[in-house]
Amino acid sequence: RREPLAWVAARGETAQIGMPLPLVLLPDTCSLHQYVVRMLKRARVPYRVSHSASGVAGLQMALAAGLGISCLNQSAIPAGVATLDPATVSSLRLPALPDVEFCLLPPRRGEAPVVQAAREVLAEQLG
Repeated sequence: RREPLAWVAARGETAQIGMPLPLVLLPDTCSLHQYVVRMLKRARVPYRVSHSASGVAGLQMALAAGLGISCLNQSAIPAGVATLDPATVSSLRLPALPDVEFCLLPPRRGEAPVVQAAREVLAEQLG
């Protein structure tokens, strides 16, 4: 499945122009965290990590609480959070974001039965 990434924040919230961008991110081991940081550095957009969530649900709650801005795929944007409008994205000098593709990886040898069961449920729901 393919869908766009978007810059998001709590409805009605935005960052102050000229101040470091307050980012809400997953841990630095997350590829999306690494991608966002790399893109902001490349665009020379100053930022600070205002909240590091341990999982997507925590990130969604931190965004809804107005703790900062993040990058999410469209289907992960929760109630109370909205995509930043193009004028805001431009004024904050945020880089354009690509579409992302989600896929299920094939089973690994020695994989736990619960992982295989979860894969089957996901394949059925998303397939």
